[in-house]
Formats: sequence, C-alpha cells, structure tokens
Amino acid sequence: MKYKVRNIICRLVMVNLLLVFLSLGIDSCNKSTSNIITDSTTNVITKTTTSVDGDTTVYTIGQLIITATRTSPCYPSTEIFTFKADASAIANATSYNWYYGDGYSDSGQVVKHGYNNAAPFVVQLDIKNGNGIVIYSSSFPVKAWGQQLKPVAIFTTKDDFPTNENYVTFTSYSSVNHGSIVQFHWNWGDGSTSNTADALVRHLFPTNTQDVNYQVKLTITTDAGCTADTTVTVWVPGAYPITGDFAAVENNGCTNESFSFTAQATSVPGGSVYYWHWSDGTHDDSGYNVQHTFAYKNDYDVIMYIKLNGRTIYTAHKDIFAKGQSKSPKPTASFYYTWVNEYATNVLVSFNSQSQQPAGGGAIDGYYWNFSNGKIDTSFNSFTETRYQRGTAGSGNKDYQVRLIVTGNGCADTAYQTVSIPSQ
Repeated sequence: MKYKVRNIICRLVMVNLLLVFLSLGIDSCNKSTSNIITDSTTNVITKTTTSVDGDTTVYTIGQLIITATRTSPCYPSTEIFTFKADASAIANATSYNWYYGDGYSDSGQVVKHGYNNAAPFVVQLDIKNGNGIVIYSSSFPVKAWGQQLKPVAIFTTKDDFPTNENYVTFTSYSSVNHGSIVQFHWNWGDGSTSNTADALVRHLFPTNTQDVNYQVKLTITTDAGCTADTTVTVWVPGAYPITGDFAAVENNGCTNESFSFTAQATSVPGGSVYYWHWSDGTHDDSGYNVQHTFAYKNDYDVIMYIKLNGRTIYTAHKDIFAKGQSKSPKPTASFYYTWVNEYATNVLVSFNSQSQQPAGGGAIDGYYWNFSNGKIDTSFNSFTETRYQRGTAGSGNKDYQVRLIVTGNGCADTAYQTVSIPSQ
C-alpha cells in the first residue's frame, strides 16, 4: 500500500520536475544511483610538482580536478595531506564526502588528513547535490610515508689492506623508522664524492708524504626523500720514502758479549721513534743507538721498527748470530807432548791436543801449532809430530816454547808448553 501512495505522489509532481530530473539523470521515485557519473583511476591524469612546502599533485578525473598537497614526512615535520576538490564543471555539486582508505572519512571541499602508517591508499570522493544524492564519485591513489620519518646516519671505517693503508673500507649502519634508504652519498673530503645504493663501499685516498685527516661526510636519502648526515674524521697515514736499515757491532764476543745497534735509515720524518725487537723473549727497547746482550747462543731476527704518532711507518730486519752469555763461547786449549825417539842429531816429539770444545756449544774449528823450531802446523791436526835438532856436545839443553791455538765460535784460546831438547 505504501508503494502505491508513493507512486501516485510521484506522478503528480512528475511534470514539474521532469526537466530537473532529466538534467540530473536521477529517477527520484526509485532514488536510483545507477546514473551517477563515476570515474576510475584508469582515467586519472596527474601532474606532480615539488616545492619547499611539499609535494603537490593535481588529479584531473573527467570533469573533476583534485589537488592533493602533502607536507614533508621528515622529522620534525608531520606528513599532512590537504585535498581540494574543484567541481565547478559539475552541475549542482553541493557537498563533498572523502573516504581516505584507512577507515577515516571527512567532508568539505577542502580537507586535511594524516596517515599513521606508511602504505599506498586509495582516496574516494563522493559529490552530492543539494538533495544529498551522490552525483559524482571518483577515486585516486596516494602514497603515505607515515609520521615524522627520522633517518639516522652512522658509519664505521676499517683498514682491511695492510699493504695499502690509503684504501679504506666504509660500512654504513644507518637506519630509518619508516621506509628504506635508497642512496648513500659520500663526500670523501679529498675533493671527490660517490653515490651508492650499498651500505659498504671502499675508497682510495690520495698518497701523501704526511699524515692527513679527512672529514668524510655521509648523507643518506630515504625513499620518502628524507635525509640525514654525519661526518667522521678519517686519518690516512702518509707514505714516507724511508730506506736503509741498521748497523750491528759485536763487542767482547768471546768474554762478555754485547751488541751495539745503530739506526741507519734515511728520510725518516721528524718526531719518529725507533724501537727494537730482539726475538729472544725480552722486552723491546727504544732509541737511535741501543745496546743488547743475548743470553743464549742462537740466530736472532732483530727488527728495527720506526713509529710516528704511535703508528709503525717502517721496519727493517737483520739476522744476528750471538754466542750468548749463559756459557763460555770459547774453546779451551790444552795439549801434552811425548818423547817419541831420540836420535844422534835430533829428537822426534809428538803433540796431542786435549783442548775442550766451547761450553756454550759449537766445535773447535781450527788448530794452530807453532813448534818454535821454524815449523808450524795449520792442517787441523789434533795430533802432530816434529823434529828438534840437538845442539853440539857440551852445549847443554835448548828450550823450545810450543804454542797451540784452538778456535771455535769465532773465539780463540792458547796453550803453551816448553820442550827441552838435550845436546848431543
């Protein structure tokens, strides 16, 4: 019954409202919205400009023009969208209802909205006439970055290449609370820059003859356009043209051995300090001229290293043979002689070494016999013989001082004995 009464009323006013209804494209009796003009995003024509105030995007959707302005999402700013509808080409546009795609809505020709989350959203605008009927509906996409994006720039340095200290590794540990970092801009402080998409990068600094402190600046940029930067002082050592090594002189090698070491390196920068490593388990020493004693017989790799500002800038090695001080490096000379045979005009005498090898190790490497009769023996004989001529009858005995020198470890020891030869 309600529908019949309603249809009668509609017929009574149809004549007067026909032209209006036809212009609106709406059947007032059924209140149908099937003729609402709806534009999809496939027909959206956009134009985006960027200024210091933010991004402005103009959407042209059929007869509707929507201007969306977004403030910066970067801290300390807050991302706010301002949507403005221009429906001047749409007849009877009276009210505007906005649906932001995140569960919130608003009304007005100009509205503002902020998104809590970083995500893409589809905004829908419904335009109504004075009767509250939707006469135009459009939607368009927006990309929200969230609120107060705050990137933080951090990086570390590392010397990965000991043979080339000018080649330095940089690793960014930068972060951002929303979105991602899309660019790392490095200003190396040496007149060059680099743009990378990776957090790890290496840089070769120029070669200098002096140490240089470079102010390296990293600027990061996020996908929302937010930036942050930090600057770190990077010390790059100079490459010094040092050459040469050192002199080593043995003192009293066979009794109380010590060594004198003197640096002979050239082109050493002022302020450098010389250090010595003995390779014998003792502590290192410092100084241009130093003395050192080695406790044990051995070959030692003595290292001189030069430091400047706490950094080793040069090293030189030399093998040093030390006899040591724990035991004597000298052999001990000793011998005895034997009367082999006595002849009418001469006497044959034999000599036998009883010399001891060095207590500190090593061996006897040489025997030198001087018989004082004009003859010597250097043939490495520990046993030898010689003849002594006898003097004329009644001339008495003649004494000969025999000398034995034994060598070992570069040291020598001497033993003496007197041989008395009788006359005929």
